[in-house]
Amino acid sequence: MESTTFVMVIRQLSAAAEIAAKAGPQDVRVDAFRLLASFRRYDDSGLSQTLVSTSNDELFLRTAEAALTMAGRNEFAASLALLEQARSLLSLT
Repeated sequence: MESTTFVMVIRQLSAAAEIAAKAGPQDVRVDAFRLLASFRRYDDSGLSQTLVSTSNDELFLRTAEAALTMAGRNEFAASLALLEQARSLLSLT
């Protein structure tokens, strides 16, 4: 995955987590804040794409799109599950 695409995907995941953290029910907020912090580390630290990989780039991209869509529809449980899936696809090399 290209570096610019990776950054875009991380920002989509961060946006979905932020929506859930701010607007989601109380039982979702703590997990959403934890995931938001996790995704922001990849964006804020300037980790290059050479240091980060995914086990499946296409699934990672589609998962981010779906998580943001679900968060926008106030489907917080579904969005949170997708965020967890996206996080599980990431690995530092």
